[in-house]
Amino acid sequence: DVDTYKNTIREDIEAWLKELNSREITDWLIVVVENYDGKRTKQLIPRTTVLDKIRADFAVKQGKAESKTAESWRGLVSRVRHLLLVAYARAVTRLEEHVRQQRERRNEPGWNFMKYFMLQEELAQVLEMLGLNDEALVQYDELDALFSQFVANFTTCDNLKWLSQFQRPLDQWHGLRLKPSLVEDTPSLLELRAYIFARQSRMLLLTNKVWEMASRCLPFLHTCVRELAILEITAPPGAVWCWLFLASMEVLQVCDKFNQADQVEEYSLHTAALWEYASQKLRKLGELCGLMPQGAPTSEQLHVVVSLSAGMGDNPGPLNSPSPTDRLKEALCSQDVFIKSYLELAELAMGTFKHVGRLRMARLVGQEVATFYLLLGETQKAAAFLGDAIRTFESDGWHELAAQTQLCLSDCHKKAEDSQKYIKACAAVSAAVEIDTLIRWSYFDEMTKHLVKLDKPMELAFNDMLRINSVAITSDLIVMQDCKMEVELAIESNFPKEIVCTYFAVCLEREEKPKSNVRYHSGKLLTKKDLKWQDPLLQRLRIKRTLNYKQDKQLATSGIASKLTQLHRKDSAPARSRTDLSAALEAEKLPLLLTPGLNVLKLSKKATDVGKYCLDAAIIHVDKLQLKSPPILPRLTLEVQEESPSIRLYKRPAPLLSGIEQVMNLILTIGSYLIEPKSIIKLTASTGLTFQIQPEEALTNNLEIEVGDKATFSSTKMPLRVLADLLTRDHQVTIHVPWVPKPIVVPLNFSPPMSTTWRLFTVDYRKFVQVNVVGHCVDNLIVHEPDLNVKSIPVSTKHCDSSLIISNGLSYSFLWELAHTNVAANSAKAEFSVQYKLTENDCYKSYQYYFDVTDFKTLYALDAVVEPAKGNEFCRVGVVCHLHLTISNMVAVHGKENADIRSVMYEVLAEQSVWAVCGRTAGVISFGGILGENHPSLIGKEENAVQRVVLDVMPLTSGFLPLPLVRISKYIPADTLQSEKTSASDTHPRLEPFTSGQVYNKSKGKQLHVIAAASDTNPL
Repeated sequence: DVDTYKNTIREDIEAWLKELNSREITDWLIVVVENYDGKRTKQLIPRTTVLDKIRADFAVKQGKAESKTAESWRGLVSRVRHLLLVAYARAVTRLEEHVRQQRERRNEPGWNFMKYFMLQEELAQVLEMLGLNDEALVQYDELDALFSQFVANFTTCDNLKWLSQFQRPLDQWHGLRLKPSLVEDTPSLLELRAYIFARQSRMLLLTNKVWEMASRCLPFLHTCVRELAILEITAPPGAVWCWLFLASMEVLQVCDKFNQADQVEEYSLHTAALWEYASQKLRKLGELCGLMPQGAPTSEQLHVVVSLSAGMGDNPGPLNSPSPTDRLKEALCSQDVFIKSYLELAELAMGTFKHVGRLRMARLVGQEVATFYLLLGETQKAAAFLGDAIRTFESDGWHELAAQTQLCLSDCHKKAEDSQKYIKACAAVSAAVEIDTLIRWSYFDEMTKHLVKLDKPMELAFNDMLRINSVAITSDLIVMQDCKMEVELAIESNFPKEIVCTYFAVCLEREEKPKSNVRYHSGKLLTKKDLKWQDPLLQRLRIKRTLNYKQDKQLATSGIASKLTQLHRKDSAPARSRTDLSAALEAEKLPLLLTPGLNVLKLSKKATDVGKYCLDAAIIHVDKLQLKSPPILPRLTLEVQEESPSIRLYKRPAPLLSGIEQVMNLILTIGSYLIEPKSIIKLTASTGLTFQIQPEEALTNNLEIEVGDKATFSSTKMPLRVLADLLTRDHQVTIHVPWVPKPIVVPLNFSPPMSTTWRLFTVDYRKFVQVNVVGHCVDNLIVHEPDLNVKSIPVSTKHCDSSLIISNGLSYSFLWELAHTNVAANSAKAEFSVQYKLTENDCYKSYQYYFDVTDFKTLYALDAVVEPAKGNEFCRVGVVCHLHLTISNMVAVHGKENADIRSVMYEVLAEQSVWAVCGRTAGVISFGGILGENHPSLIGKEENAVQRVVLDVMPLTSGFLPLPLVRISKYIPADTLQSEKTSASDTHPRLEPFTSGQVYNKSKGKQLHVIAAASDTNPL
C-alpha cells in the first residue's frame, strides 16, 4: 500500500537508481503489479495510489497504464523484450568497439595478447549466450588468425616480446579436449591452440557442422607443428607426436558420435586424412619406442615411454569407450597392442579413402602397410597391397612410382620363395625404362636363371614388357581356301637384352554366328567390348546437378558436381580368356630373336576352314615363359571363303547372227576343291538352236561333256559351235552341273545376218518395188540370186543378177517392176529371197523376207499447169495467172469402175512467200456420184473420168518457181455416212488421205519461169 511504499520501497528504488547512474546506465524500467478493484478505486482520492506516487517521484512522463490484464501482460512482455534487445545491442556494440580499440593497439609496447584474448573471448561468450553461434565462431576465428599472424612475424618484428612466454620448453602434452574447459592465465602454445580449436569446434557442433570441424583439424595440427618450429620450443622426443595423435583421435572420436548416413558422407572425406595422419604418428612413436616388429625396446626406450606417458597426463574415459590417452598409453606399453592399433588405424584410413573415392591415397597407405607387413614377415599380405598399388599407379600413368614399387614387390616374392611371382616381378622390373640399366640387367639375369628351374610353363601378360605397335594384313581380306593368310606385326621389346622366342603366333578367334551388336565393315569387326574405354583417364565424367532452395521454395543456388566412380570387384581381378593355338598365325622360322626396340615379323597360316576370323592376341614363348598380349585393337578380320567351280558361256565381241555357224567359248573354272573327273556337264538348247563341242560331229540340241581330271584353281576353255535358225531371235542354253542343284540358264540373243526394207514407186499406172539389204556380219557376205515373188502378179527384174559381196553396215538395192494386170484385189503377198554364204567353200543358205504390197493400184492422176492471163506472154510478178488443175480417174479411163471413191477434195498448199492464191483454195469434185451411176448423160462418156479446175494464183517473186502444191483426199459426204448407219449426231462429211501408191502427181518437180514486174510508167 502507500504507507509501505513511503517507508521502505521508495528508499530502495532511490538507492537502485543512484547505482545505475554511477555505472552510467540510462535504461531502466519499473513495473507495478496490483489487483484491479473498481469499487476501491472510486473511493480513493485521485492520484493517491502507489502507481501515482512512483510516477510522480521517478517517471513523470514515461509511465503507461494498462487496464486490461491480458493486454497489459502482452505489452509488458513486448516492452521488456524490446528494451532487453536494445540494451544488449548497446552493450555488445560498446564491447565490440572496445575490442577493436584494443586490437588497434597491438603494435604498442606493453600490449599483451592474453589480456586481449580474454576481452574478445568475453565478446564471443556474450554472442554464444545470445544464441549467435556463427557470430561467436567469427570471434574465435579472428583470434586464431591474429595469433597465427603474430607467430609468423615473430622473427621479423621486435615488438612481439610477449610471445616469449610461449617459448618455454614443453613439459606437458595433454590431449585435445573438446569438452567445456577454461584456459589458464599463462598457458603453453599447445594449450592455447587446443583451447581455441576446442571453442571453434564447440561452435561448429552447435551449428551441426561436424564436417567442417573435421576439415579444420588437419590444417590446425600442421599450424601447431609449424608454430612450434618458429618459436623454437623444445620438447622431449615423441612429445609432439603424442599430442598430434591425441588431437586427431579426439576429433575422430567426436565424429563417430554423429553416425547418421548423411553426416557420415559429409565428414568421411576429411576424416580419411585424419585416420592416415594418426597412423603415421603412431608408427613414428613405435619406431621411437622400439615397438616395431622384429625388435624389442631397450631400457632407454622404456624410459622414453614412461616420460611420454607422464607428459600426456590422465584423461580417463568411460569403461566401454577408452579415451585416446588411454589407447595411446596402452599401445606404447605393449608391442602387440601397438601392432594391432597401427593396423587398425591404417585399415580405417584405407577403407575411408576408398569409400570417398580417393583410391590413389588408399594405395599409398596400403604401400606403407605393406612395408609394415614385411617387417612382420607376412609377405603374402604385403604382396597383395603392393600389387594393388602397382595396378593403380600404372592405370594413372605414374610409371616411375610403379617401377619403384615393383622393386619392393620383387624383394617380397623373393623372401616368400615364390618362383613364378618372382619371375613375373623380375620381368616387369627388367622392362621398366624408368629404372637404371644396370639394375634392369641384373633382374633380367635373375629372370632367365629362375626360368630354367620351373617345372611347368607359366603365363604372363605383355604389360609394358612387349608392345604391339601396329598390325597389318598383307594378304587379301578375303582368302580362298588352301591359300595363305599373312600378317605383318611390329612389336617393340622393352627388355634390356635379346630374348629367344621358341614360339610366336597370333591367335585367331572364329566368329560362329553373326550377332545384332556386330558391325562388319572394311575388314574390321566392332563389338561391344571394343567400345569400352581402354584408358581410365579418358572416361567420361559423371556429372550431377545440385539445386538449393530457400524456405519459400525459391531457387537460391545451382551448380554441378562430379559423381565419383564406384569401385567394382572386377577392377582388381580381371577374368582370363582362353586361347586356342590350333588356329593361329605362326612365325615360319623358329627360334627367332627379339632385340630391344622395334621388331617387324611376318606370320602366316594356310587357310583350311571356311569362316570369318578375328585377330585376337599374340602369344610368345620364351623358354617356359608364355607371354600373352591383350586383344589386338582395332579388331582386324580375315574371311576364308570356299570358291566353288564355275562354268561360263562367252561369245565374241561381235553380235551373234542367226543362220550362220559361229564359235562361242565354254569356260570351266575349278575352285578351291576338286571335282570328280567322271562328272558330267549337260547342255540343253532351246528350239531352233543347235551346238557341238567336237569339230567333226554334227550339231545337236543336247550335249554332255565330261569334266575330266582338272587341278584346283585351273581354267579350261572349250570352243562351242553354235547355229540358230533365222525364224527365232531369242534362245537360251540350260547348263546342268553336278555341284549346283539348280540349272544355269544362259540367255542368247541372235540377230539376222542382214536386214531388209522395201519401197513402192509409181510412174503413171506402172509400179516398181525396191528392196534394200543392209549387211550385219563382221565378215563379208556373198549374196547370190535375189528373187521377188508377188502372188498373182508377174514381176520383171530391173537389176543385175550377178553375185554381190555385202560388207558390214553397207546397203544394196534390188528393183522389180510389177506387171499391169486386171486383178481385182488391191493387195498382194510378196516374198523376197536371196542366197548367201560366208566363204567360197561354204554352201549357200537361203534368206527370206516377207511383206505385203497394199494399195498398189493408181486411182487418180494429178496434173497442174500455170498459164499467164490473156494478153500476157509471160507470167510476171504481181500479175494474176491461171492454175489449170486436171484430175483423172485412172480406173474409169481404163474401163473400170471406182465405186468406192466418187468424190475427191483438192487443196492448194502454196508457200505464202512465193505464191498467193486468189479466191478459193479447196474444192470437191465428183466422178459420176452427183447424178447417179446410171444417169444417161454419163453412160458411154469417157470425159466423166477427167475433171478440170481453174484457179487464180499470183506469183510474189521472180525466177524459176516450183508450182503450188496440190493435195487430193477422199471426200465422204454426210448422206453416205448416214446410209452406213453411223451416229445420228455425226452429220458432217469427212476426209481420208490416199496412200502414196494411189495418186500419181505428174506436176511434182515442175518449175515456172516468172519474170519481174513491168515498169509502173506507161506512155500516154
